[in-house]
Amino acid sequence: MSTTDSQKNNRSNQRESEKRGELNAGSTLSNSPVLVGRISRRQFLLRNAAAVGAAAFGEVALGEGEPQVTRYRLAIAGLREPVRMVQLSDLHRSWCVSEAYLRRVVTQTNALQPHAALLTGDFVTDSSTYMDSCCRVLKELNAPLGSFAVLGNHDHACDRHRGGPVITEALEGLGVRVLTNDSFRLGNRLNIIGIDDFTMGRPDPDQAFSGVRREEPGLVLTHNPMLFPWLEGTNYITVAGHTHGGQINVPVVTRSLMRRKHRYLKGWFHARSGPGKMYVSRGVGVVGIPIRLRCDPEITLFELFPA
Repeated sequence: MSTTDSQKNNRSNQRESEKRGELNAGSTLSNSPVLVGRISRRQFLLRNAAAVGAAAFGEVALGEGEPQVTRYRLAIAGLREPVRMVQLSDLHRSWCVSEAYLRRVVTQTNALQPHAALLTGDFVTDSSTYMDSCCRVLKELNAPLGSFAVLGNHDHACDRHRGGPVITEALEGLGVRVLTNDSFRLGNRLNIIGIDDFTMGRPDPDQAFSGVRREEPGLVLTHNPMLFPWLEGTNYITVAGHTHGGQINVPVVTRSLMRRKHRYLKGWFHARSGPGKMYVSRGVGVVGIPIRLRCDPEITLFELFPA
């Protein structure tokens, strides 16, 4: 089941959309360009182009709109007691995702009173220098059972592909458990399994599952949903991010373009063979240009209860 080493990628007016286990079909966004260094001429031009383009569409979402909260109640066989787990993905602290915005996201998340937090990668975009700011925000996250994280492709690729250890050290300094091909067992017997990024990391599902008792329930964290084919045979739920739900969604066009290279865009997916299922978050941040179109940022709340 292992992949090879070469597979290296609130506020008061908050809105909540409640969904109940609907399945969506889709595909994922290809690897986003990595921006390097301070705000460059190219980034300046991108900002202005984004504003012009958004105005043309008559819909602006500059990465600062309040995320929707999507809720799912899931029956889990073998779970001893209910648990509320919140997923935050793709924070992308950078020149176009502010600390103030992420602080509002965390405030909105804390209002959901989660027991545990699942952080599915891409904490920064291009530079680990933004990680101090990101950590100041994550320090305010209230998750009594702990926060668990995996790294994303941007975390690995930042600092000229030397960012992974820096991001890991910063998270662990906060008390976040970074599960790089590793697992952790909660007191309710739920195993949290983390697998490294599909493209920029060194994913090893065999190692990740090595400490897991297969008769116990589990939840798998990974950044890039393209790892899902290696997890279809497990009777676990996988949560992923990476795609931003497309970020810029032009009806018909976006999905058609994405389908050429990738299979998963957003929402729920069932394994083609096997009992596995996966949820792909739209994430909370943006990358490349500071805009979302027809694709609201998302905080996902999973309310798990014994089957």
